[in-house]
Amino acid sequence: MYRILYFLFFLSYSRVICFSFSNSTKLCPHHQNVALLRLKQTFSVDVSASFAKTDTWKEDTDCCSWDGVTCNRVTSLVIGLDLSCSGLYGTIHSNSSLFLLPHLRRLNLAFNDFNKSSISAKFGQFRRMTHLNLSFSGFSGVIAPEISHLSNLVSLDLSIYSGLGLETSSFIALTQNLTKLQKLHLRGINVSSILPISLLNLSSLKSMDLSSCQLHGRFPDDDLQLPNLKVLKLKGNHDLSGNFPKFNESNSILLLDLSSTNFSGELPSSISILKSLESLDLSHCNFSGSIPLVLGKLTQITYLDLSRNQFDGEISNVFNRFRKVSVLDISSNSFRGQFIASLDNLTELSFLDLSNNKLEGVIPSHVKELSSLSSVHLSNNLFNGTIPSWLFSLPSLIELDLSHNKLNGHIDEFQSPSLESIDLSNNELDGPVPSSIFELVNLTYLQLSSNNLGGIVETDMFMNLENLVYLDLSYNILTLSNYNHSNCALPSLETLLLSSCDISEFPRFLCSQELLAFLDLSNNKIYGQLPKWAWNVGTETLSYLNLSQNMLTRFERFPWRIMQYLDLHSNLLQGPLPSLICEMSYIEVLDFSNNNLSGLIPQCLGNFRILTSMEINWKGLYYDL
Repeated sequence: MYRILYFLFFLSYSRVICFSFSNSTKLCPHHQNVALLRLKQTFSVDVSASFAKTDTWKEDTDCCSWDGVTCNRVTSLVIGLDLSCSGLYGTIHSNSSLFLLPHLRRLNLAFNDFNKSSISAKFGQFRRMTHLNLSFSGFSGVIAPEISHLSNLVSLDLSIYSGLGLETSSFIALTQNLTKLQKLHLRGINVSSILPISLLNLSSLKSMDLSSCQLHGRFPDDDLQLPNLKVLKLKGNHDLSGNFPKFNESNSILLLDLSSTNFSGELPSSISILKSLESLDLSHCNFSGSIPLVLGKLTQITYLDLSRNQFDGEISNVFNRFRKVSVLDISSNSFRGQFIASLDNLTELSFLDLSNNKLEGVIPSHVKELSSLSSVHLSNNLFNGTIPSWLFSLPSLIELDLSHNKLNGHIDEFQSPSLESIDLSNNELDGPVPSSIFELVNLTYLQLSSNNLGGIVETDMFMNLENLVYLDLSYNILTLSNYNHSNCALPSLETLLLSSCDISEFPRFLCSQELLAFLDLSNNKIYGQLPKWAWNVGTETLSYLNLSQNMLTRFERFPWRIMQYLDLHSNLLQGPLPSLICEMSYIEVLDFSNNNLSGLIPQCLGNFRILTSMEINWKGLYYDL
C-alpha cells in the first residue's frame, strides 16, 4: 500500500517539476536572434578558417544554442559573444547590429579581419561589459574616447600590429574610470603622447601589455605602486629609458619583459625580492655590469633572456641555481670565464644560448640528465678542446651551433635523430664527415666549412636528406666525388656552398635542383665548359653564382633571370663577352677579372641601373664607338 502511495506521489511531483522546468526555459528573444543573423550577413568567411562559429547560426533555431553565443540562464538575453578566430572579413559600421545587444558582458572578436573598421563611440554603450577583446582584427584609426565609459571592465585587449592610436585624454580617462581593470593589453597601439608615469595609476591591474606602443621618455624611478601586478610587458618601445624598475616586497610579479627598450644601468641587488618571478626578458637593452649573485635567489625562473646587452664579468655559479629554467639566453654580451658549472643541475633546460661572448676553456665532458635540451648555441667564443660526446647524444636535440671557436679533434657520430640544424664551421676539427649525418632525415641546415675535415664525400651519401635547405662544406681538405654520376636529388636545397672541395666536374646531381638560389663552386678544378644541362639549373631561382678560380674556358650563356651576383674571375675564359649578358637586368655584382677576354664590349654594360661592382680586365676589350 505504501509503495503504491509513494509511486503516485513521485509521479505527480515529477510532473510538477517537469512542467515548471519547461515553463522556465525561454528561447533567445526574437530581436536578438534577428540582430545576430544580420551581424552574420555583414561578414564573409575565409574558407581557410579552421572553424567559423557563425556556420551554426541558422534561422528558426535558438540563438542560445549557437556556437560563440552565451545567454543568461534566466532571461535568455545574449550576454556573451565569442567570434574569435572565425575567419570573419568585413566592416563593423556604427550602425552594426552588434550594437543591438546592449546586455553583452563579454565580447571577443579577436583574430579576424574587420577591414580597418574604427573602434567607434558605439562600443561605449556596453555599460555592463566586463571583458572586451578586439585584438589583432584589423581595426584602425583613433580609438573613440567612449571606451573609457566601460567602468565595469575587468579585461581590455585592443592589441594590434599597427594602425591604431589612443589619445592622451582618452588614456587618462581610461585610468580614472576603469577602476576594476585587471588586464590591460594595448600592444602595438600608438600611445606616444602618454607620459610613462601615467601607467602607474591602475592599482588593480594584474596584467599590462604595452609592447611596441611608441612609448618614450623615462620610466619612473619610484617604487611601482601596482601591488596586484603579475605581468608587465613593455617590449619594443625603443625610446623608453630608465633603470631596472623598483619593486617592493609586496609585489608578486610573474613575468617582466623589457626587451628592445632603452633601459640601462646595472641590475640592482633588490631584484632578489622578486621571488615569484618566472619569466624575465631583458634582451636588446643597454644593461651593463656584472650579474649580481642574488639573481640566483629567483628559483622560480623558467625563462631568462639577458641577450644583447653590455653585461660583463665572469660567469658565476648563479645560473646553475635555476633548477626550473627552460630557456637560458645570455648571448651577445661580454661575459668571460669558463662554461657554466654544474649544467646538469638544470634538468628542465630546453634552450641554451651562450654565443657571442668571451667564454673559454673546454666544454665539460660529464653532463647528463638533459633529456629536454633541444637547442644549444655556443658560437663565437673561445672554447677549445674536443666536442664532448654528450652533445652528440641528446635525445631531443634539434639545433647545435658550435661555430667560430677553437674546437679540435674528430666529430663523433650523431645519436640525435631529431636534429634539424648543425653548425660546426670555423673550428679546427679534423677527420672524416661522420656517416651518421647522412641519416639525419630531418636535417635542414648543415654548415661544416672552414675546418680540416678530410676524406672523400660521395654525392649519393646525401640521398636521404630530402629536407636539406642549406649545405656548406667549403674550405676543408675533403674531396667531393661524383664518379658514379648519381642522380641524387635534394628537392629542398636552396643554398649549396662547395668552395675548395677538389671538384673536377660540374656536380651531376645539380640537374635536379629546382629551388637553388645560391651556388658557390669556386676554387675547384672544373675544366673546360659547362655541360649543356647545367644551363637549366636554377633559371628562375638562382641569384648568386660563384665559379671563380676554376679552369673554365667558355661561358657563353646567361639564362638566369634574377641573377644578382656572378663571379667568374681567375678562369681561362677567352674571346668576347657574350651579348646575352645583357639579359641579366637584375645584376649587381659582375666579376670577369683575371681571364683572357678580348673583342667588343656589349654596350649594355654601361646601362645596368643597379650594377654596383664590375671587375673586368680591359686589356684586349674595346667599345664600338
